Amino acid sequence: MNYVILALLLLGPPSQVGVHVGNPEYSAPRPIAVHEHEAGRVDVALWEVKRTGPDVVTVKWSYTNKTGERKQLTTQRTGWPDPYRLVFEGYLMDDETRTKYPPLKDEDEHPIAPRHGGVNEYIYLAPHATLKTWAKFAAPPAETKTISVYIPRVEPFEDVPIK
Repeated sequence: MNYVILALLLLGPPSQVGVHVGNPEYSAPRPIAVHEHEAGRVDVALWEVKRTGPDVVTVKWSYTNKTGERKQLTTQRTGWPDPYRLVFEGYLMDDETRTKYPPLKDEDEHPIAPRHGGVNEYIYLAPHATLKTWAKFAAPPAETKTISVYIPRVEPFEDVPIK
């Protein structure tokens, strides 16, 4: 197969490829907020808090290591929860009612979130690396318009609008 045709099939029509190149109106996506992780010199950027179902809020965030050293993001390694430690003790909170909304769990009682690392392992971030992640949480009532996001070892993200 011709490589140009393959590239067009994978990337879409040229009008959708590189829309930011030479476009003065383009601005890179910006996070809702950024806080420093307890490990130091690791930025935690909150990217999205969105209702993705009547009972589900999906939260997306990332970790960026601003150093030349490997950074340890988690402090425990106790077994099966370890690959989920970035969200395991996280939650959303409705600040008006002080109600906590935990991560949703699958049929095996694991958080609905990606696995990072392995069982009985800490989660590390390589030098100058970025790790993007997400999790599904129980949703507050529809009338709740803002929420606080609690991610382990990071200052709370408060008064965050729910899309």
